Amino acid sequence: MRGALWRLHRVLPRASGRRIPRIVRAAQRPLSTGLHEATREEDVQLRDAFDLPTQTTLGSAWFHQGQPTGLLMESRFVSPKSFRQSGQEAMAEAATLVERVLGAQTHARRRQVVKCLDQLSDALCRVMDVAELVRQVHPDSSWQAAAEEVYGGMLEYMNGLNTHVGLYAKLVEVMDDPVIAADLSPVEREVALSFRRDFERSGIHLATTAHARFVELSSRIHDQSREFLRSQALAPAGGAVPVPVDQLRSLPAPVVMEILQAFPSRKRSDGVTVVDIVPDDYAAQYILRDCEDAGVREAVFRAWQHGAPSAVQALEGLLDDRLALARTVGFESFAHMTLDDKMAKSPEHVDGFLRGLATQAQPQWDAVARALHRTRSRTQPAQLSALQPWDRDYWVNRQQMGLGALPQLAEYFSLGRVVLGLSRVFARLYGVTLRAAMPQPGEIWHPEVRKLEVVDENGRLLGLVYCDVFARDSKAHVGAAHFTARCARRVDDDVGAATVDAGSTVVERDGMRFQLPVVVLICNFPAPEPGAPPLLSWGNLETIFHEMGHAMHSMLGQNGFHNVAGTRCPVDFVELPSVLMEHFARSPHALALFASHFKTGAPLPPELLRQRACRRQRYAALDLHAQLFMSALDQRYHAAALDPEGAGRPGWSTQVLARVHADPMFGCGPGHALFGHVENTRWQARFTHLVGYGASYYSYLLDRVLAGRIWDRVFQGDHPSEQSARDPLNRDAGERLRSELLRWGGGRNPWTCLAAVLDNGSTSHREIEAISRGNRQAMLTVGTWRLPDM
Repeated sequence: MRGALWRLHRVLPRASGRRIPRIVRAAQRPLSTGLHEATREEDVQLRDAFDLPTQTTLGSAWFHQGQPTGLLMESRFVSPKSFRQSGQEAMAEAATLVERVLGAQTHARRRQVVKCLDQLSDALCRVMDVAELVRQVHPDSSWQAAAEEVYGGMLEYMNGLNTHVGLYAKLVEVMDDPVIAADLSPVEREVALSFRRDFERSGIHLATTAHARFVELSSRIHDQSREFLRSQALAPAGGAVPVPVDQLRSLPAPVVMEILQAFPSRKRSDGVTVVDIVPDDYAAQYILRDCEDAGVREAVFRAWQHGAPSAVQALEGLLDDRLALARTVGFESFAHMTLDDKMAKSPEHVDGFLRGLATQAQPQWDAVARALHRTRSRTQPAQLSALQPWDRDYWVNRQQMGLGALPQLAEYFSLGRVVLGLSRVFARLYGVTLRAAMPQPGEIWHPEVRKLEVVDENGRLLGLVYCDVFARDSKAHVGAAHFTARCARRVDDDVGAATVDAGSTVVERDGMRFQLPVVVLICNFPAPEPGAPPLLSWGNLETIFHEMGHAMHSMLGQNGFHNVAGTRCPVDFVELPSVLMEHFARSPHALALFASHFKTGAPLPPELLRQRACRRQRYAALDLHAQLFMSALDQRYHAAALDPEGAGRPGWSTQVLARVHADPMFGCGPGHALFGHVENTRWQARFTHLVGYGASYYSYLLDRVLAGRIWDRVFQGDHPSEQSARDPLNRDAGERLRSELLRWGGGRNPWTCLAAVLDNGSTSHREIEAISRGNRQAMLTVGTWRLPDM
């Protein structure tokens, strides 16, 4: 378990990088210009840094030349050897700080304890977080090996610190001193509380026997989690499904070819050629969407969702041990332990929130189900039976085909134009822009990586963002992710000699010195076609806006302390800024700043945007149902009584799954089988989010609702038919969000931040008061707010 002093976050004086020089422009110069086109030289440089081929903007020769200056501008990271050494140096610095904390006897020394712990955490995270990044994205095996070694060694060291009784005792002593406690700033108090809570979650306050039990359970949970994830690579347990070749003809031709190459075929005694398909995700999803034979769809669905017995066994062991662990440290359940310091506070509050959303959503679910039944009745009037789960994707697809194909918008979203658009959005909201910079040799790990400086309107550097957005074989398939390589924090008041490199990572500001944040955005976008800029699908457009929302949280969340900087805040709060950015990605006002055809420069036609928005809203209920169901199941699995009827018996998790399916609030009511449980299937065996988001899967859904409320009440709301709708690119609204929420990071109660943002006159004083309390009523109130995209 991660403890107090290190939390993985994936999630400089003046500009230290060289600005990208003027270069020969690519062909395809736009034929028209306007607000959506780049006109200023810096705008053109920013767009071209992402749109022009790698060889033109960086050059493979440049990438391998020159004296390395250090990965991510860290002078200690110039080679695998020096990276290993940096791990040793970080642990030596940490040891010095540990001794200082333990020896703090005078009032002045004890007053520095919280600062020392924050400084200690930063010293370790600046190496460990980069080691995790290198393990995921660096193409050089020697760097990867060094990162594995550093990560493993430092993790072992960290585990010792997280259970260091002396550090915990000194922190408690300081926090219980009324003179020191009164002198702590609000942010500093949050830092101290976060350390104390994490120490106690490591069982540090337990008696010897109980602590030994805690350590044993923690080890078992780690092993069960790994076993559960490892089982996902096993072949589906449902066995092969013989599918007649003729039933594959309705699938896309390239998919059919892949299936025929992947699975054996044979001729049956009746002369029919069949393919023995063992349904993986790829084959199953296409068959369920496109195959016309309901019997084939059912057989594939059942085999696909059968669930490996080993996965179910590992999951049930994991859930049992989590419950035992929580009770060892004095909590009623793992959900109670996990939610104690989150916005939700308790599983009862989460349940109230989810049921409030479900009450709103049920009419939309019913409307979708009825519409699908009507679509089938027009095509197959003799079919009177209820639609089943294996029918859902097929009839949704048929219904969509009847509406016509969605317009393809990628030609309006070249990557360079999108990044330029993000810069313009940030400028309108916060007075902050993105500026392309040329990396120094050795600063990046692949020629495709782009470096951005984040600067305010006075030209002051706020931080750095590195963008590694294209898929490649040497890159782990982590999806889209935000890595914090270095957190913002104040350093002029550091205790003792620090290893912060003042020449490359520190700026002067208002008479103080600050370490600036460095983040890395990882995506797996398709590589561009030769001679063309990278073009983003609508989904990838939303992805990069989302991840840049995290990056801007890191840039603006500078409160002086590492442990609560930027995205280091509760898990059910951290997605709010990034989800809010998805609203801007869909806003006509924001799209007008950049969405233009990469060849002609013509702006995105509003009608195409309207068509996509209507289609999105039409099927939003299906996504919401899935999110609510998984959130409810996650809470049930981590409740106090896992399965009162069959506790301890193998397969109890399937019984819980069936009961949640049968709950009319989260599954389906009688006679409504579209979202029902299918006997002899174990979908929970595929629910891998239970490992990383145990008891907190609801978080993304909560932040979607919160972001929707802020969008409605602070920016403008979704009023596509009203010409008078306020422009969401409003500096006053942006500054309100920045000053009341973003700048605090995790240094203020999230409910206080939320209430302050919404307290702009558009929300009643009574509701603001209810929200600010952050109690059960606050969660119930949020459950009544407008459903996202509905």
